[in-house]
Amino acid sequence: MGAVGILALLLGGCSVTPADPRAELEARAATIDSAAQDVLDSLHAAGVDEATAKGHVDGCQSEPAPGVSYRAGIAAKAGSDLASAFDALVQQLDASGWKPTDAYRDVKIDPAKPMGRFTRDDVTLDVKTGGGSVGGKWYGADEMQLGITIKDGCVRVPDGGYIGQVRDLEKDILPRS
Repeated sequence: MGAVGILALLLGGCSVTPADPRAELEARAATIDSAAQDVLDSLHAAGVDEATAKGHVDGCQSEPAPGVSYRAGIAAKAGSDLASAFDALVQQLDASGWKPTDAYRDVKIDPAKPMGRFTRDDVTLDVKTGGGSVGGKWYGADEMQLGITIKDGCVRVPDGGYIGQVRDLEKDILPRS
């Protein structure tokens, strides 16, 4: 019977609830917040000074094996020449250890609105430029949107509304300098 339970656990992809899920989530949040501060520094060095960052808590997986994760988002005013701002950012990211991936290898990208995915250690950074359309109206045409996540970011938590207990981890992420 025990072997069946272990097999179900392995096949279901669920991990055991850690002794202190909040501490695990806080550790992952600290890693992401530090990466976001590095990216804010890279944006500044690239001449993109108007940027804001925020950390978010999300649910992942679902009952009866719920989890929570933490991610960060950055919005930055890049100006009318998105390609030049993106290129300047890529140079700064490279200098601070971020490596480009081939995630967008098969995607047709408008050269005037570049995008890319970068990794450093277990952290992933997605960069998109040019905004998007909502209800037929275009927003953020002069912006970069950046998302930061961590590999295996979902922390198994006890059943029953745990996400409300960690919402206080959401915050504005300020630059180091």
